[in-house]
Amino acid sequence: MQHAKFSFHRDLGGLEVLHNIDKKEDFGRHSHSGYTLALVESGAQKFYRSGGEHVAQQHSIILINAEQVHDCRKASAGPSSYRSLYPTPELFNQLLGSGSAIAPFFQDAVVHDPTLVQLMNATFNILESENGLLTKQSQLVALLSYLSQKQGNVRLEGKQKSVKARIRTAQQFLLDNLFEEVSLDKLASLVDMSPFYFIRVFKSQTGLTPHAFQIQHRLNHAKALMRCGKSVAHAALTVGFYDQSHFNRHFKKNMGITPSQYSKAC
Repeated sequence: MQHAKFSFHRDLGGLEVLHNIDKKEDFGRHSHSGYTLALVESGAQKFYRSGGEHVAQQHSIILINAEQVHDCRKASAGPSSYRSLYPTPELFNQLLGSGSAIAPFFQDAVVHDPTLVQLMNATFNILESENGLLTKQSQLVALLSYLSQKQGNVRLEGKQKSVKARIRTAQQFLLDNLFEEVSLDKLASLVDMSPFYFIRVFKSQTGLTPHAFQIQHRLNHAKALMRCGKSVAHAALTVGFYDQSHFNRHFKKNMGITPSQYSKAC
């Protein structure tokens, strides 16, 4: 039977940790404000990232950059489980002392590194125990430092600059008007594109349609409200979900747990 164990570490910059045991549900395309660092414990996972499909077998590491659109599907016949944590770029910079505010970019979606597996296992075990803050921070620094040095790349591609800039403008407009109904015509005219071309380019650049992008960030905002102690119903209504079942469905598809489970853990 599938079981998901979620924990929220306010003393570690709001670090989220998920243990998905015998995962059966598929997750549709979504993104997180933090990185996804996942260790496949058993079975295998198939997922979309960086415009392509990837398969992560047992004892491999899944690396997904912050805000990078991805999905996740079971890829093995037997039980399939993984543990993941979601450090934000700000947490990387805070713990690693990067004054230039440059968080790493992970080019590879799946890596095979026994040392990294050991570091991740140790990190998960320490975060689940009653160790003090210094112990947790020290272990996180060890993990993130190794990850940045061995797998990180701070140089991002600069191709299609004008198109990317226009899509970033549209993304920012959606974020600035997150809880309002924004028409496709409005977005397309904002960046001087036809509606059809805009949707195609937006999805090619972000991995999501404009509507899915809006839903994703409404969910992120709802999570922030629940972390501040607001009720599930209040969070859903505040971000524009007037149908509770609609909110629950989108949330579980995104996180693998219900809003109530998330709220309780926070």
